[in-house]
Amino acid sequence: MNIISIGVQSGGPGKHNIGSIKVDLYKLFNKYCTSTYCEEVDQYSPVIRVNGKTSTFGDKGITRLRFAKKRKTITADIQIPISVCKPKSPNEIRDYIADKVRDSIEVFVARLKKDKIDVDDKKLFTEIDLAIKEFKAKNYE
Repeated sequence: MNIISIGVQSGGPGKHNIGSIKVDLYKLFNKYCTSTYCEEVDQYSPVIRVNGKTSTFGDKGITRLRFAKKRKTITADIQIPISVCKPKSPNEIRDYIADKVRDSIEVFVARLKKDKIDVDDKKLFTEIDLAIKEFKAKNYE
């Protein structure tokens, strides 16, 4: 099982292939992230939901935070309206996705700490930031 699993749901076709972009980020998390640094969590699972012509998922933001204690998974939706994607270049989308996935993991860590669950966020974010740094060096244009 991967430490960070990223899902994507799109409300329609767009000019930016967010699915392919997220796969590259996922692979780099797989390369760099060696642990959740939390005994109660096996996987962090942000889900990117991009509004489109056929479906909308809501306003911009991180929503629907869920911690499945039995499955040891914590997840949330990263909602992205069309207005965010449409004017951006593929590299701007790359950076936006990376930043929002990192933000979602910050939300996960905050929730765990609120529940008084130990998580070594310094080690976790050291690995995450290494993956994101390499990811942001990829050129999608």
